[in-house]
Amino acid sequence: MTANTEQTNAGIRAILNPRSIAFIGASDDVAKWGGVLLHVLQKFKYGGAIYPVNPKAESIQGLPAYRSIGEIGQPIDLAVISIGVDAVEQAMHECAAAGVRAAMVVTSQFAESGAEGAAKQERVLAVARQAGIAMIGPNCMGVLNANDNMALLNSTALVEFFGDIPRGRIGVVSQSGAVVGAMIARAGFVGAGFSSCVSLGNQADLEICDFFDYLVDDPATDVICLYMESARSVERMLAIARRARAAGKPVLITKAGRTPHGQKAVASHTASMAGAYDTFLARCRNEGILVQTDALQMLLTAKTLQAFPLPRVPGVALFSGSGGQGALGSDALSDYGLVPGELSAETRSALAPFFTESNQQLPYDLGAAVSGPGRNHPNLLEGSMEPVFADPSVGACVYLMTPQSSMDGIAKLFTAMGRKHGKPALMANCASGITEDMRQALLGLDAPFFPSQHEAFLTLRDLEWLRNYEGPDAVEAVPPLSDELQAFTQALPEGMQDEDTSKALLALAGIDVAAGKLAADASAAVRIADSLGYPVVLKIVAEGVTHKSDMGGVQLDLRDAEAVHTAFGRVREAAEGLAGAVFRGCLVQPMIRAESELMIGTLHDPEFGPFLLIGAGGTLVELMKDTQLLPAPASPQAVERAIRGLRCFPLLDGYRGRAPADLAKLAHLGHRVSLLAAQLGARMPEMDINPLAIQGDRAVVLDARLRWLPRP
Repeated sequence: MTANTEQTNAGIRAILNPRSIAFIGASDDVAKWGGVLLHVLQKFKYGGAIYPVNPKAESIQGLPAYRSIGEIGQPIDLAVISIGVDAVEQAMHECAAAGVRAAMVVTSQFAESGAEGAAKQERVLAVARQAGIAMIGPNCMGVLNANDNMALLNSTALVEFFGDIPRGRIGVVSQSGAVVGAMIARAGFVGAGFSSCVSLGNQADLEICDFFDYLVDDPATDVICLYMESARSVERMLAIARRARAAGKPVLITKAGRTPHGQKAVASHTASMAGAYDTFLARCRNEGILVQTDALQMLLTAKTLQAFPLPRVPGVALFSGSGGQGALGSDALSDYGLVPGELSAETRSALAPFFTESNQQLPYDLGAAVSGPGRNHPNLLEGSMEPVFADPSVGACVYLMTPQSSMDGIAKLFTAMGRKHGKPALMANCASGITEDMRQALLGLDAPFFPSQHEAFLTLRDLEWLRNYEGPDAVEAVPPLSDELQAFTQALPEGMQDEDTSKALLALAGIDVAAGKLAADASAAVRIADSLGYPVVLKIVAEGVTHKSDMGGVQLDLRDAEAVHTAFGRVREAAEGLAGAVFRGCLVQPMIRAESELMIGTLHDPEFGPFLLIGAGGTLVELMKDTQLLPAPASPQAVERAIRGLRCFPLLDGYRGRAPADLAKLAHLGHRVSLLAAQLGARMPEMDINPLAIQGDRAVVLDARLRWLPRP
């Protein structure tokens, strides 16, 4: 641990574990920030020293008030600053003089409001750093340390509704105070609890990675949840995630800015820019981070991870008091990528005393048990559930609770069964508003309550992803470019490269490309076709033309010289009618009939680095959107997993008599392309191979294009 890290952690401890807190701007009015934060801190009986600071009051909320922080005369761990924006800088000077260790600035109208506010924020930060004061905020909603009764967070749930803080072992760090407030309210309903909750505000000083790093070492935290809109250093964030994985602490992130609209909202909300979501997602998944789209769903998954182990096998056993609900749930499983367990003959035999033969299967139907051969059995419920929990094909169990008697008793038994067998046992509400006794029973057992079937299945999908995670992609060190590739790239002009040039670069990288030559006129095209052998393909080569097929620039299956001559004229005519196109000729290459087609591409993200994109190819690639994105370089094993994850994979696997593709060869080709992306870096911001024609054990590039930039 570096000295700087030790200093940062000491500042965070002063914020999350303060022995004394001063309120600059304290008020009796709980409608004001200086009033509500002081109120909620006292409501939950914080045990440290509290010093209200307000020059106009003798006492505030029953506590003696001080005219300034300097008058307190005692060591201050944390100063909470909630005064006008123009007075904050002077308050920070006073904190420095008083030896304050950390400051939480809740005042807004700083960097999030524009250039003038940003300048004020920088001045406040300069004072804090000069004095060695760790600062959270400005524009910060507060923090919470549940285990120390330290509630300094303006949450309506805490202020108005909760009589106690929802305690647990989930650590939350958020770039949105409102999201933290919603998670706290949600926690009280679904049975989740926190070690710490942090609302960051503008992150002028302490930022999301600082608190993330702290929670990895926090003995009170088992699961870490982050809501983020941007990160100062993605590489640092991923390095911390590796530390968390080594410590056995799952990391869940909800990331805003998945869409262009969302990205615009983020920029206006936090004065920070969101990165490209897909590349962010790929880097996170590679490090085992579970990325969510909903912070409230993230909380349910985090609670489940804290309450139960991961499934050991993929099979899901559905239980219900209603055959109809069980059938609906069974239909829904596949919507979430989940599979039902298949009960063994031994399990069905063990169910025979309780069910008729037709009901000795999943989903488990309590109604059928109550009316079946075991209806008078003294241990009906436990005896009929136990074999299902014990079946080796069952990795997780979900009870879809329809209206029935003894819902709380069923919840207690079901949860106990899950813990006995080491399997997740999720109780999902399918009985609307009459499950309060069940919910309270689950909260008493430190087990999650799922308000709907949908949320339970989403959580199971998360658990399955974590179960299948095999660790980060292990790749070899990136070798230097060959002398031939170095010389070739040095001669490339800036901008989009034509197909011929792009394929030449790929060929130098050892990738199989379709042979072809450029013809400037029809006669040359015929001569080239004669030398290659028929049938052939003509493809336009022209500046300003991107989608060749759309404008008639690809002529297929030309079987003789006359067809080639005529086709060349059609392509030239089409180019002449296209504004901005500069016709250079046609590429003539052999006609290759593919069993299937893939698209392989690379991109270099300014924030997240190089990536490999692999997916269904052809002219409908944008429409199909069947792709997998991997950080580059990607190992052959990772590329093969990505190929198997494509919806089009059956076409590569011998579908309806097709010759199966050589997956090992495809994986090596993808690996080689990813190495090229890593080697060329930002100089090749994008490259597309489309289509990659696949014929059994051969994969050949039929078309390619890339964009080249000058050396930075």
